[in-house]
Amino acid sequence: MDNLEGRVALVTGGSRGIGAAVASRFAERGAQVIVLHSSSPDEAREVIGKLPGSGHRHVQASVTDSEALGKIRESVLAQEGRLNYLVNNAGWSTVIPHKDLDGLTDDIFDRIFAINVAGVFRCCRAFGPIIKSSPGGGAIINISSNAARTGMGSNVAYCASKAAVESMTQTLARVFCPEVRVLAVAPGMTLTPLAQMWGEEELNKRAQLNAMKRHASPDEVAGAVVAAAADFTFATGNVLLTDGGRWLF
Repeated sequence: MDNLEGRVALVTGGSRGIGAAVASRFAERGAQVIVLHSSSPDEAREVIGKLPGSGHRHVQASVTDSEALGKIRESVLAQEGRLNYLVNNAGWSTVIPHKDLDGLTDDIFDRIFAINVAGVFRCCRAFGPIIKSSPGGGAIINISSNAARTGMGSNVAYCASKAAVESMTQTLARVFCPEVRVLAVAPGMTLTPLAQMWGEEELNKRAQLNAMKRHASPDEVAGAVVAAAADFTFATGNVLLTDGGRWLF
């Protein structure tokens, strides 16, 4: 594995869960990390404070706010002068039984797509050109989910949003090549704070649906993300399943 000293990574939703683990993994390999969060400055500061190395910082913006993302882009150009990796980890959902179509209100549906799909696009639009023009290029990693394939997830809109992310990954891989590789990592259930919305009984039941009979840790998913970004140097447009073999059943 290459040392990533001198390279810069921006992680959205980086103040907790998978995003915080990704930030840690990048920093451990020598990269300078920018944690983007929407509403958790205390948690973001805590994440930054634990990272090895120096030069890390956090910035606050919603991935749905193109104007704010543009300002962050300018700050990255002014302060770091380059960007090598973008991890689109920010996302949102809530548990609604798939049969409860009325429970999936327009507001919930629209919010899921605004953050999970439009937010990914807006971040790629804002930061992809910086990666493309940075020496050595780099990679964009979009966080998907095995729900994109299984149709089993927190609700119908969430599954559809992750399928859209994977389609967009393919499209943007063509847009940004050859300087920037664009890949997706698709975890199964991962033991983040967000996963607790399922409840212990449902989590235990779902752990039996994959070959490994357990759920992933955020660090396991983060390892796949950083490997895809930094080590899979001849792959683009791909989706890396990190779901414990859920697809086998």
